[in-house]
Amino acid sequence: MSAARSPLAAPRLSLRGRAWIVTALATAASTYALDGFAIATGALLTASGLLAGLDGPLLAAFLVATYVAWGAGLRVSLAANWSLLARGGAGTNVVSKAAHDIARARRASARVCRLAASSGYVLTELAKEVPYYLGASGAVLLGDGVAASDAIVFLAGTNLGAALYEYGLGRATRLYLRRHASA
Repeated sequence: MSAARSPLAAPRLSLRGRAWIVTALATAASTYALDGFAIATGALLTASGLLAGLDGPLLAAFLVATYVAWGAGLRVSLAANWSLLARGGAGTNVVSKAAHDIARARRASARVCRLAASSGYVLTELAKEVPYYLGASGAVLLGDGVAASDAIVFLAGTNLGAALYEYGLGRATRLYLRRHASA
């Protein structure tokens, strides 16, 4: 029997093509999971009434603190994404991978490639904040009985949910990499 492939056989994807497919699927799954978890966390925090008495500067300080928590979770996820990109060319964010691949194609240093990948990741995450702010602002402007403090509590809750999600994604990615270190 001949070793030639049948013309009806599916073409084999290159390693690079598989990395892009894996990254695109990971981005889609992660985006939906992150948004769902963050929105649920924001809604639960708002509905719980735990922060109902908080107003003015204290509420603003709490919101800032949740952004710090989100940044800490994001830092863990960024490091894990970089490890994936450096090891096999796949990542958890398609914009990050594109920025990484462009920098690498230009023969940039590892530091520049990491900066490009991290910038793409962070820009994507910041862009995902826009619907939260539009929704919270719209609820205050158009909704009956929705106070600005409720919208801020919701935003703070989404930040806490995003922080937990990003931290969990980063840790899970690191665990995956450790278990598949020999591959």
